[in-house]
Amino acid sequence: MRCDKFLVYLWLFSLPLCADASKENNTHNTEFSLEKQKQTAYTGERLTLNFQDISIRQVIAILAEFTGKNIVVSEDVTGSITLKLDNVPWDEALEFIMVTKELGQYQSGNVTLIAPLDKIRAYREKLQQMEEAVEKSDPLVTEYIKINYAKGETLRNILNGINPGNLSSCETDDTLSHHAIPSSSTMNPAFHEALNDMRDMPTDATQHLPYLLMENNRLHNKHDHWPSNTTDNPDENHFLSSRGTVVVDARTNTLIIKDTAKKVIEVKKLIAQLDIPVQQVMIESRIVVADEAFAKNLGMKFGVANHTMIGSHALSVGSRNSQNTEKSDPTDLVKESLMDLGAQSIGKTPVGALGMTLAKGADYVLNLEVEALQSDGRGESISNPRVMTMNRCTAYITQGVQIPYTSALPAGSTALAQTLFKDATLALNVTPQITPSGAVLMTLVIKKDNVNEAASMEAMGNKTLDKREIQSSVLVQDGETVMLGGVYEDSESLTKNKVPFFDELPVIGDFFTNSARKNTKKELLIFVTPKIVPDNLTLQ
Repeated sequence: MRCDKFLVYLWLFSLPLCADASKENNTHNTEFSLEKQKQTAYTGERLTLNFQDISIRQVIAILAEFTGKNIVVSEDVTGSITLKLDNVPWDEALEFIMVTKELGQYQSGNVTLIAPLDKIRAYREKLQQMEEAVEKSDPLVTEYIKINYAKGETLRNILNGINPGNLSSCETDDTLSHHAIPSSSTMNPAFHEALNDMRDMPTDATQHLPYLLMENNRLHNKHDHWPSNTTDNPDENHFLSSRGTVVVDARTNTLIIKDTAKKVIEVKKLIAQLDIPVQQVMIESRIVVADEAFAKNLGMKFGVANHTMIGSHALSVGSRNSQNTEKSDPTDLVKESLMDLGAQSIGKTPVGALGMTLAKGADYVLNLEVEALQSDGRGESISNPRVMTMNRCTAYITQGVQIPYTSALPAGSTALAQTLFKDATLALNVTPQITPSGAVLMTLVIKKDNVNEAASMEAMGNKTLDKREIQSSVLVQDGETVMLGGVYEDSESLTKNKVPFFDELPVIGDFFTNSARKNTKKELLIFVTPKIVPDNLTLQ
């Protein structure tokens, strides 16, 4: 019982809130309507009106006299109005008067008819019926229109009020895309089901697709339109009359139109607006790969050698050297080293060396050899792929090689390893779109793959690839260059080889140490420049 009372109280309490909300919504709608009125641009000459309880017909007559316009007022326009307007455009004053009294106007040539809205609507419907009756009695004429730049199938679908779909100049090679296929929401359900079944058939079975679509179009014309039309009058989506037809000769790209003379003239004007060359864009990209490497090695050869005779045999004691040969004179053993911490050559670069004999006495030779290497190299690689394509058409260009590699096999498999290939290419994939302001909106994929000869091979002896790729969407002005992105790498390494204990000795500790320092810097920069091709160059 308490719950029921609570619900009643809640309902009574909500009534004022609902009334306030309704009032607020009505106020909002009124304000929105007035705001919409304010946004209208009025260009009429300004005037001042101040009347009380004046006839609507008299006010309209005053405005007609002031403007010099030819205005006809229907006999159904009655009533009076009180208004005070100070320095307002005359067309704004007339519009407010018609809105207040629910009047409308119909323009025919340089004569304006003002009448109640329902009368204007009925008058327009009557005129349309008269035009349709005249159109049905007009003789049909045949016109052959040769299409220069567009596809005939595309224009045919537009004239029939059908979405042209993918029938642009950038269509794919898919068999089904060569025909105007409406979406499922705009297609006859029976034909949509048959089309789905046909997609699963072999390729040669799709040869019946054009006939299926023709039959669908025939039923479409017979039953006015598919349910996709948003207008009450199906002919509003047609550029042809109810008796008009259009056929495409694909071989010559010609439209054969049969309709009334008036409709043919309208269609020719429409085709003249649509059959124009599509703008083209030249997209140029630059991929800059800059390498900077610096390597420095420093090492020592420090040793002692002994040469003596045992009977008629020579005996030498010392460290092994790549040039270790038996010497008859102990003074020739300068290059024999007991301790070797020499610099390791980088690649095939010769090592600089400086050697000296520190002491020589009796059968012993003490020598010191300092070997050093410094390498400084810089490199820059610039790739410049460029491609030209039509507006809103995807273009793709690639150049490179295919690298063979051996596929890995599962453990215990007896099958032979397969040799496959992977691409090491320079590629540019771009879809440009020219904006009304003359800028170019681009969706890009740029990649540059290189074989890394210096990197260690994979487990099965396969080479590795250095991959560089960027995907981006960018808006660029015509002829301007923009940097899409860049990658900067900076690596530094220091390696030391030393003899324990001796390297910690003061002053002479460096003689027992070999150090190698390497700095590597890599920088990747990607630039892109779109250029809209002028129409005169395109036509040439």
